[in-house]
Amino acid sequence: MRGLIGAVLLYGLVALCLLACAAPATWAQGRSDSLLAISNEFIRIRVNSGPEEAGRFAVDTTGGDPSRSSDDNQVLIYGSSDPWTSYTTVWVDGAPHVFGGPTGRRAGLNQLTGTLLQAPTVAEGEIICVARIGDIEVTQELDSSRSLTTRVKDAARIAYHLTNRGEVSHRVGLRILLDTMLGSNDGAPLRAGDRAITTAVDLSGEEVPEYWQAFDSLSQPTVISQGTLAAPGLSPPDRVVMADWGTLADAPWEVNVSAGADFTRRGEEAQDTAVALYWDPTALAPGESRTCAAMYGVGGVSLSPAELSLGLTAPAEVDHQSEEARPFSIIAYLENSGGFEARGVVLTLELPDGLKLSEGRLAVEVGRLAPGQTRQASWKVLSTGDPMGQLQIALTATSENLEPNRVVREIIVNSPPQLSLQLSAPEELAITPENRYSPNPFVVRVSVSNRGAQPGRNLVVSLTLPRGLRLAEESAAIQVAELLQASQTLSFTWTVRVLGLPTGRLRLSARASAAGARPAVGHCAVHVPELTAEVLVHPAQQTVPATTDERPTLVPVAVKLIPARGLRGALFSLSYDPGVVEPLFVSRGEAFVDAGRLLSPWSAGQHHHGRLIDIGGRRGEALPLDAAEVTLCTIVFMVKAPGRTAVALERVALSGAEEGKIECRVVNGHITVQAMEEER
Repeated sequence: MRGLIGAVLLYGLVALCLLACAAPATWAQGRSDSLLAISNEFIRIRVNSGPEEAGRFAVDTTGGDPSRSSDDNQVLIYGSSDPWTSYTTVWVDGAPHVFGGPTGRRAGLNQLTGTLLQAPTVAEGEIICVARIGDIEVTQELDSSRSLTTRVKDAARIAYHLTNRGEVSHRVGLRILLDTMLGSNDGAPLRAGDRAITTAVDLSGEEVPEYWQAFDSLSQPTVISQGTLAAPGLSPPDRVVMADWGTLADAPWEVNVSAGADFTRRGEEAQDTAVALYWDPTALAPGESRTCAAMYGVGGVSLSPAELSLGLTAPAEVDHQSEEARPFSIIAYLENSGGFEARGVVLTLELPDGLKLSEGRLAVEVGRLAPGQTRQASWKVLSTGDPMGQLQIALTATSENLEPNRVVREIIVNSPPQLSLQLSAPEELAITPENRYSPNPFVVRVSVSNRGAQPGRNLVVSLTLPRGLRLAEESAAIQVAELLQASQTLSFTWTVRVLGLPTGRLRLSARASAAGARPAVGHCAVHVPELTAEVLVHPAQQTVPATTDERPTLVPVAVKLIPARGLRGALFSLSYDPGVVEPLFVSRGEAFVDAGRLLSPWSAGQHHHGRLIDIGGRRGEALPLDAAEVTLCTIVFMVKAPGRTAVALERVALSGAEEGKIECRVVNGHITVQAMEEER
């Protein structure tokens, strides 16, 4: 059924690819009435432009692996001329919706779909399609990406951005169904880690592999495919189901996978493998976005055909981590390509300096291997960091009765991000004639550079201030950047205010950290000179309306000391115009309170016409007070009549430690009472 249709389509595809094989080694794009395509020298991505099945895609090779011609113009995802069998489901609040346009065919038949906001469009080397499902906007992006095992752009990156455009939270998940294929082979085993998967499986949690591969033969492979789930720029799925295409195509979300069921297409007789990637539903708040991304394309396997044919795969490039090193997988494939049973077979991994086993042993005993039988093994390996750069691993196969074989593969180990940090701020602050700091606030700058060979991800830069300095309201203590590329420098700024106590040489520190890198720390100092102690009168309002019969006008006036160094006591008087204002009461300030306890002695002063005499107190047995700013008292005045009055301090006396006198500067205030406009 579908296989016959696939064969006809394949012949048409080969004819098309023969016409296109002379294309230059850059991304090209094309379009038919119902098909968009982008391609390079390795792969081609085709997308159904709709309206039916809009957004559904297929992938095939152009040149594939440059070292082999057998994988030229081969199918990787079914549907080269008419993509429809692979589709994506968006789960919104318990209901599955098929992404893109509706269909009249088996894959996603009679399922809910959203509204297509943007039909598939080629833009800057990628194909973009946008749909809306209720409040959820879904953007599909398909483009090329560098494969984990080849280091070239021979993989299709399949990404979905889910954004909540509504005003309430929604639970949103995603499933991508890939109708995998190897040229004309629709039922090849899928291989992950040390497993050859020949029957249906449901993998979750730690069982989800970094990648899986598929091939039909080690000695003479037609094409080697690879699905990559964990790599920079991807978001590993929560679950992977590998089953026959019919089972996955008929159910838009949840499927019942029978343990041990083979890959025979449900309801038919042909072998037909497919893979479903699940990102579990999570809550998306209004305006919040989530990205789900994976890759599928050509697999990188180093081959050595012989009676004991070998294949060796591993990441072509790994990043050494200075902290929390993560192991990576090396996978070996072994096929008995001879005509006799192999006995006493042993696979041995050879590691160079710079790599070591994370667990297990280098030698794996395979035992007997029948003609045509394939086995595989895997190892978890760590970079030690000494040396780094281009390293070579090798795999040998020996047996009691067949010739040994050996295959080698190169791995590049990148040096980790190497952070350096520079912190700068004014060396010294000035004092203005008004007894104020300048500049205040001032700017602190931090420059972070990456001298390593790999990017620094999740860069976090923090600033630590000493007592006497604080961040201005517009500055956050921690600033972040998603990525710091190799040889790149990023700058961060903070706005800092001076409190005035303590003074002298104040030391600032900054710290930068990124995934896999050793933190970088920097320091600098700012010299803060001493201000002259200043007692100032600070009315809450300098201009107030006159009192009316309905409501009196009250004006609180604070008397403050800036800064307070070793304050033990204060005594002062205050004058005002009794024709304009009248004091109602005087309350002590925090200078004469200690841990909630009222200190004594304290005097609210004697009220004489136009004067308040001898306001003040002492801290008693409490420690001398050190603060950038402290209130000595607050006087509440009631407005009597329009006019202007000075509120002036007299006979100010401040005492410090050991009864020493604190010299101070006095700054008086004033209050203006506006007359009420006469009614017209």
